[in-house]
Amino acid sequence: MSDERTYSTRELAQMWNLSESTIKRWADAGQLHCHRTPGGHRRFQVQDIRDFQTKHRFEGTGLLTFAPWEDPDIEVSVNQKKLDKVRDSILHLATQNQSVRIKDLLERLYIRGMALVELYDDVLMPLAETAQEAVQTGKLVKGQERLVRSNLEEAMYNFFPRVIRRRPNGRTGLCGSPQNMRAQSVNAIARTLEVEGWECLKLGENVPLDEMAQMVEQEPVNLVCVASSKPQEASLLNHFDTLYEASHSYRIPLVLVGKGFADSDYRSQFPHDDYLSNLRLLRDFILGLNR
Repeated sequence: MSDERTYSTRELAQMWNLSESTIKRWADAGQLHCHRTPGGHRRFQVQDIRDFQTKHRFEGTGLLTFAPWEDPDIEVSVNQKKLDKVRDSILHLATQNQSVRIKDLLERLYIRGMALVELYDDVLMPLAETAQEAVQTGKLVKGQERLVRSNLEEAMYNFFPRVIRRRPNGRTGLCGSPQNMRAQSVNAIARTLEVEGWECLKLGENVPLDEMAQMVEQEPVNLVCVASSKPQEASLLNHFDTLYEASHSYRIPLVLVGKGFADSDYRSQFPHDDYLSNLRLLRDFILGLNR
């Protein structure tokens, strides 16, 4: 068993508002998977908890004992999904280089029922935008913003292996951004695909569109995602027709993802099959293709 965060019988009983004896009975009967410590104590991993909750269709609503470093109200905020408070706490932790504690908070939101796309759409993406705005208003210097983005991405990188995924379905997505944008956005698209059972060819940021078109020609992909965080100069139009033609020659959907394509007049310059402003919409689109 790895050194990842685990939960005790008492913590699980608190979170589910049940007796410890009930948790032990389920674990001993094999209904709720657990690991035993050398001393014989039951310990539950995030995937154990989410698997059980998903199977029995319920989520925890009780309070966990907060850690010494936390604001005592943070567990109430997590429990009630008061995301303004949660985002404030995570932003503070990010400026203090505390990615492990951020990962712990993401984990607790996850076992409270927030899906990966919700963590991105409602917590991480808004936080990255807040940090960027704080630089413009002088509340943060550029280096601090970079530190925030680095800690958010590192926290998600360490948290992501705990996320429950659908079985591989043999489909492959291609994603990238033609501009120099936050890597978080492209990573978020890739992880959304992976959670839904897809393999993802992630080309990253600042990728020439003609190179994406070449990948469509060379690789058996089933979806092309072009990400953008904000409108760019007209040079973004270069080679877009080439990418679209390559995609449609193989009947592969091409979707635009992100707020950069929000302006309909700007978006109309790029031939595409759908515009998905957030990751919830991307997930729904993917689920439609899975059928």
